[in-house]
Amino acid sequence: MNDILFGNNNRPIIKKLSRRYFKASKSRNIIAIVAIILTTVLFTTIFTLGSGLIDTVQDQNIRKMGGDGQAVLNYISDEVFDDVKGNELIDRIAYTKAVSYHLNNPGLAKWRSDMWYMDDTALEFARYEPTTGHRPEAENEIIADTKTLEALGVPAEIGATVTLDYEIKGKKYTTDFTLCGFWETDSLSNIGRIIISKAFIDSHADLLTYTYPVDNDYSGIVTAYIMFRGSGSVEEKLQQLLTETGYTCDTLGGQPTDENYIVARVSPAYQSSPISENSALFIAGIVGILAIMATGYLIIYNIFQISVIQDIQSYGQLKTLGTTRRQIKKIINKQALLLSAVGIPIGLIIGFFIGRALVPALMNGTTYTSDAGVVVTVNPLIFIGSAIFAFVTVSISVRKPAKIAGAISPIEAIRYTENDAGAFQTKKRLAVKKSTSGAKIHRMALANLGRNRKRTILVIVSMTLSLVLFNTVFTLSSGFDIDKYVEKFLNKDFIISSADYFNYNFARSETYLSETFISAVQQQDAYEDGGRLYSSKVTEERFSAETDAVTNYNKDEYGNPLIALYGADDFLLNSMDVVEGEIDWDALKTGKYTLYALTMDDNGNIIDNPSIHVGDTITFHHWKMNGLAGTLDNSFDLTVMAKVLINENTDTERNTGAARFYLPTEQFKPLCLNLLLVSFPFNVKDGTDSDMNSFLSNYVENIEPSMDYESKETYVQSFNSMTSLIITIGGALSVIIGLIGIVNFINSVLTSIITRQKEFAMLQSIGMTGRQLKRMLSYEGLYYAVGTIIASLIVGVLFSLIIVQAIASSFWFFTYHFVIWPMLIVYPFLICLTVIIPTILYRQFAKSSIIERLHQN
Repeated sequence: MNDILFGNNNRPIIKKLSRRYFKASKSRNIIAIVAIILTTVLFTTIFTLGSGLIDTVQDQNIRKMGGDGQAVLNYISDEVFDDVKGNELIDRIAYTKAVSYHLNNPGLAKWRSDMWYMDDTALEFARYEPTTGHRPEAENEIIADTKTLEALGVPAEIGATVTLDYEIKGKKYTTDFTLCGFWETDSLSNIGRIIISKAFIDSHADLLTYTYPVDNDYSGIVTAYIMFRGSGSVEEKLQQLLTETGYTCDTLGGQPTDENYIVARVSPAYQSSPISENSALFIAGIVGILAIMATGYLIIYNIFQISVIQDIQSYGQLKTLGTTRRQIKKIINKQALLLSAVGIPIGLIIGFFIGRALVPALMNGTTYTSDAGVVVTVNPLIFIGSAIFAFVTVSISVRKPAKIAGAISPIEAIRYTENDAGAFQTKKRLAVKKSTSGAKIHRMALANLGRNRKRTILVIVSMTLSLVLFNTVFTLSSGFDIDKYVEKFLNKDFIISSADYFNYNFARSETYLSETFISAVQQQDAYEDGGRLYSSKVTEERFSAETDAVTNYNKDEYGNPLIALYGADDFLLNSMDVVEGEIDWDALKTGKYTLYALTMDDNGNIIDNPSIHVGDTITFHHWKMNGLAGTLDNSFDLTVMAKVLINENTDTERNTGAARFYLPTEQFKPLCLNLLLVSFPFNVKDGTDSDMNSFLSNYVENIEPSMDYESKETYVQSFNSMTSLIITIGGALSVIIGLIGIVNFINSVLTSIITRQKEFAMLQSIGMTGRQLKRMLSYEGLYYAVGTIIASLIVGVLFSLIIVQAIASSFWFFTYHFVIWPMLIVYPFLICLTVIIPTILYRQFAKSSIIERLHQN
């Protein structure tokens, strides 16, 4: 800059001075660089975790949906596709046509596969492009995923013959196809795909006519996946597209009975709202960033404050030579810039790799999985954002020390020592305290901490932060209730049914749970008690309710909503919790009463329907189905006896959308034409879970391959993954913040020893021994530990009781327990470190003689 008085350019001199100060303090620079690295690591790790989580969730949602595309049009005809495909809102549109949903090959009993035609865009969106071979062209050519080929017993070899038994419009066909390509089955996929050629579609056009509105047959339906131009709300663009092309959907107020109605939706992969619209995530993100900035500030500020104190006499000398306040501040700021130039890039690299390593653990603690692959791109925004926040933290931290150095007068700077508490005070000097009880080492140590109270408080606060976070991590992990968590998903030890049931394809399945399987289970020594769940085949018969109290897009011929009516054995009915009303079992078994089912949301809150009241009498209709057309067969009245809480995984067909009512099995059977045995949930005797699991695994593998089962152990593993996630990530953050606290403590002790070398030499010259000096420093460290213990106990207890308990109460499977033992375990290690470290550091400076130390400036 240009000096105001002399008009010369001092920039080269300022730059040279900054570099010389930088080179003269290597040990201090190392500590400062480590602090900046740790702060940058925290920012980069958090940003990498967030970016990796968002990218991986979107990628896995796309794969779960069977393909990319912001919006999806389901169950449409070729005419509808032709109407929308040319709209200017659309950037790309994928065309798919269902050929057969019924493949009867024996190997596909447990691995469901469908036959589709997909154009090139659809193959790209769905990631079904063959990794070996080419896309089907001839009429008899197909491509398939490797798991489907394995289930069919066909080798994954180009030119292999694939014989398929399939149905189209109720007619059975057997065709020999030639395999011209294949790809590895996606680990997230629970269904296989066999892709046929355009030539096959064209030659079988008469079979693949669009009849879905008439007979509910999927063969011939078209599904379109759409990517829109530009940015903006996908939902708004979808609605605009349908409005401009003359169609309607649910979000536009359309009804399935409307002639121009389309099942249209936004893909879940593109439904996530901005973080600013999620108040909990937004606040958590802001608090996390501020906490990291505060943690980094504690150590970086302390380092630069100590640096200024050590060099204060030198700055005073520069002032006597005419250096201005602004120039001194610039010297210090340039040192901070040099330290940041070294520390921030290293922290960015380390933080990115730590974040990338932690993303799999983060995914496994959610409903997603790292086994399906993790997407962590080298996103420039991660590094730019982390670098900005880290540099801002350094800039804020160095601001006040630079201001102090620039403001001090030359006289005050020259006479400053740490023992002179009033060196920086121009208006008021502290009173000298005198003692009549003599010099006690422990009292001297306590008095020494009082010389720079701000620095002492900063060290204690930084170590307290890590201890409170460490205790919070274990409070959270110990409060998650495994029983509550598992009961939400499976409130019985085991459930058996057909493989289609667990593939969520029960409604259209031709295979149902066998009595042979149930009998085999009941004969096991481990078996305790169980019950059957019954329903009706929706393609042949349905039930509706003549009431406005429940809703469903699917209605009967009179406009009444379709409902799900179940028959359940006493074992299942007894396990349902009564929410409203009372169950009179004798009255219930007269066939005049029913139980209305309620479920819970993801937070464990009961989803009630206030329009249904205990005591309401509802007229139910039974319909014989012929395709989508129904004929009224019977009507009957049932009175709601009680509202009960059910488990959707054990008390239903695992479908959603319809209101559910329950009857005892014997009262339900006469109401159905074709009774379906849905499932058989059961419990086992204590300690016999593994025995039953082994039996079931062998049975479904070797005796009835079309059957399958599920156990609580599946959800126990999911729970353990989630708690491990909290301990892993929370523990890692605790360690990093703890390291910052320890580094801050070491730096504080080191600086205290450096600035008091002359004082220590004077004390030794009047009789104090080296051993007494080390004891005094150990006492100082002990007081740091005691202060940290007291502060962490007070803050930790209050934080746990007020903040942690309030946050944790939002988790439905959390049971709060007051936890303090993690901090109690750490305290002995903390005391040892704070007592030993000062002694070790002192030894490095005690090698010089007393005379040499007395002559030091």
